[in-house]
Amino acid sequence: MSASPAPKSYAPWLLMLPALVMVVVFFGIPMAYMLRMSFNLHVDEKFYVPGFTFEHYAQLFANPLFTAAIWTTIKLAFAAALATVVIGYCFALIAWLKPPRWRFLLVGLALCPLLISEVAIIFGWWMFFPKNGLLSYALVSSGLITSKFSLMYTEFAAFVGLIYITLPYCFFIMLSVFDGIDKRTLEASADLGAGPFQTFVEVLLPLSRAGLAVAFSQAFIWAIGTYATPSALGPDTLWTVGYLIQDQMLNKHNWPMASAFSMILVAGVAVVMAVTRSFMAKRQAVHV
Repeated sequence: MSASPAPKSYAPWLLMLPALVMVVVFFGIPMAYMLRMSFNLHVDEKFYVPGFTFEHYAQLFANPLFTAAIWTTIKLAFAAALATVVIGYCFALIAWLKPPRWRFLLVGLALCPLLISEVAIIFGWWMFFPKNGLLSYALVSSGLITSKFSLMYTEFAAFVGLIYITLPYCFFIMLSVFDGIDKRTLEASADLGAGPFQTFVEVLLPLSRAGLAVAFSQAFIWAIGTYATPSALGPDTLWTVGYLIQDQMLNKHNWPMASAFSMILVAGVAVVMAVTRSFMAKRQAVHV
């Protein structure tokens, strides 16, 4: 007779059980319902008619308007995530190298965007970007420009807004990665004759490369799923997937199409997470 498994083997599952139940109830079941909704029919301007069709998914790639919105969302999220990782990496590196009192101040500064709602952040940028806003006034007062200008309702404004929202997550991910690196490795590199740039390229960057991948994936996921910021700060021609979901739900009353767009976002997030996971596995295999 085979021995029964030790009670300790069930301990991790019992500890994760409440979280697993919450994930299934609040995420798994709604996602399954949304997946089923994406295959329903849309007839006579009704919200949906029970049925089964692939028509909505076919339209995602057959309609030029939809494909353009998908590519716009991907490009904007990719650019914002790339810029966020660069800024967050430098910001976290400074906080890691500074004394504790400066580190406390920088961490508090990074927490600021997380302490206010996205709506309040949007109103803040509305006071910053317009022609009579703070940015234009500051540049005219400093003599750098002679006439006021407006960056409001431009793709650049939407780009900056996405960076501001996703930056704290990248900062804390990279700061946790840096905290796992022994600072004595930098001193050893300097003792062996390496300059600051060579130390960064050959020592610090390889040790933090996996964290960069995680930070980029998190920034990309947040940016690709954010709806309010690009819609409020960007131009009317900036159609993202989030905007189309809102349009299909509230204006077109086409719930199956909105669900199909949502599932495309879910699939994109899953692909990014899978790529990041495979990258992490390869990095661990190399170090082993």
